[in-house]
Amino acid sequence: MVNTHSFILQYNCGYNIIKLVLIVGKKPIKISVIGAAGYVGSNITSVLALNGLGDEIIVVDPLRANIATHLAMDVGTAAVDNGVIVHAGGYDAIRGSDIVIIAAGAATGLMLSRMDVLPKNLPIICDIAKEIKNSCPNAVVITATNPVDPLNYAVYRLTGFDRRKVIGYSVNDSIRFRMMVAQAFGCKASDVEGIVLGEHGESEVLLFSSVRIKGKKVDIDSATQQKIRSLIPEILLRYEELKTGRTTGVTTAAGIKKVVESIINDKRETFSCSAVLDGEYGQRNISMGVPVVLGNGGITEIKILKLTSDENSYLDNTIKILKNAMRQVDIFLNAH
Repeated sequence: MVNTHSFILQYNCGYNIIKLVLIVGKKPIKISVIGAAGYVGSNITSVLALNGLGDEIIVVDPLRANIATHLAMDVGTAAVDNGVIVHAGGYDAIRGSDIVIIAAGAATGLMLSRMDVLPKNLPIICDIAKEIKNSCPNAVVITATNPVDPLNYAVYRLTGFDRRKVIGYSVNDSIRFRMMVAQAFGCKASDVEGIVLGEHGESEVLLFSSVRIKGKKVDIDSATQQKIRSLIPEILLRYEELKTGRTTGVTTAAGIKKVVESIINDKRETFSCSAVLDGEYGQRNISMGVPVVLGNGGITEIKILKLTSDENSYLDNTIKILKNAMRQVDIFLNAH
């Protein structure tokens, strides 16, 4: 016999408070998006709600509460047929969340590297991590704020959560890698498989050995590999040159939708995400992009891939860069 859960939700829609009593056959899923008023956070909220992911979505942005409330009213109306209730609230509203997505960050000027914003974003993420620890100690946390890797490590350290419940979002790297391979081979990116390891940034490791096109392994000559690698620094620069003050909100939202879907539906799909390592790839006390299997409770497995000698060299380089960033996090946390 399936246990049912009955509970009351209040939804503030303009001038009216609507109370809904829901009776469902499984535990309702509560998702909170922190930093929801920003471009990334608002897109994440919209995509999750419009795809019917979660029963209740909480949008939090203490510095822009009016925008968060506007978002909740608008998205909540758009998603009404999906059975998703969207609320705006403070940190008290995230209590009991199953998944918390961090998309908050400081306003920045021209950003030449994601690591440039670590000093600004680290204190913000630390405050948020403490709120999460107090309000929803059983949640899976997805860090989407840049620089993802050291900030995900900071969340892990401050919450004390099992490392399998702390995930840094860096799926966009693998998406772009697939797109670049597809362009080189004149095929659709949807037909390409490919994994990226390491930093969510300029030192990321493109695993050409992992590339498959329509399921078949392909040989990629060194000149093509180098040409594709040379495009990595241009990705962020092309966005920043537009001076919009925005990052890749739609791409990130689409990727997080797949990540959340795999977690709440226990789909056990593999993504390249930033994970805190404990011996994998010979590393500890570091968060970096690795292939992870996502299901109920977060990371169910970290896959260890066999790398070529070139790929190992690139991995050593990205690890050096990331270890320096982790040290900055450790120094800050130890001082506070």
